[in-house]
Amino acid sequence: MTTRLRALVESDALALRAGRFGLVGVANGLVYAGVTALLVRQFAADPTLASVIGYCASVPLGFVGHRRFSFRSDGHWSAEAIRFCVIQATNIAITAGAMHGATGWLGISYLWGIVAAVVLVPLANFACLNLWVFRSDATKREKLV
Repeated sequence: MTTRLRALVESDALALRAGRFGLVGVANGLVYAGVTALLVRQFAADPTLASVIGYCASVPLGFVGHRRFSFRSDGHWSAEAIRFCVIQATNIAITAGAMHGATGWLGISYLWGIVAAVVLVPLANFACLNLWVFRSDATKREKLV
């Protein structure tokens, strides 16, 4: 990798952090969608329950990917893991709500519940992970001042 490309990839600029976040998010979304669809199609699982299980299956990849790649955190991993899990619990509620809304209230395919979750969760997730879970040392110092 060239020095210039490496500098871009490792940059702490918000736009680049958001781009890295998006790459990890795509991988996470594929795990979520794949597990959810597998449970519904192959095992006739309830779509809302399958959605929760699918989301839980994607959490470890999300934590490691966002901590190491998206936000390049050097904070204490256990404190970040706890904050990450708090955010993920909220995201699970959003995901389950989107799935229940699609299948239970609207009576449409569970695939629309997957689409809603894959669109809604990342919007709130980036802000929470950037400002609270994996905030940089500079952000931590600013909060102390």
